[in-house]
Amino acid sequence: MHVWSTIARRSRFSPSASWDQTIADLQLTHRPRHQRYLSILCWQCSMYMIWSERNNRLHRHIFKPPEAIISSIEATIRAKISAIRYSSPRLSSSVFSVWNP
Repeated sequence: MHVWSTIARRSRFSPSASWDQTIADLQLTHRPRHQRYLSILCWQCSMYMIWSERNNRLHRHIFKPPEAIISSIEATIRAKISAIRYSSPRLSSSVFSVWNP
């Protein structure tokens, strides 16, 4: 929960303790496009990294502290935002402005 809460707050998304509520909040369309994009990107990246960490712990006995997982997520999100710069420069700039205030 600490990893997702940290990343969610950084993207200006209010994390919920309820899985159903989080999914419902991510589907809301009244927020600006760049905020929806960033929230969903953060959610997807966080879930993937947490799942990957779970598998590493279970199958390889490799443990990372939460801060290392958060750093990996932040680096991945920066890379993903940079990757859309050429196809959608306006969206990229808007998302970066939220991610890096």
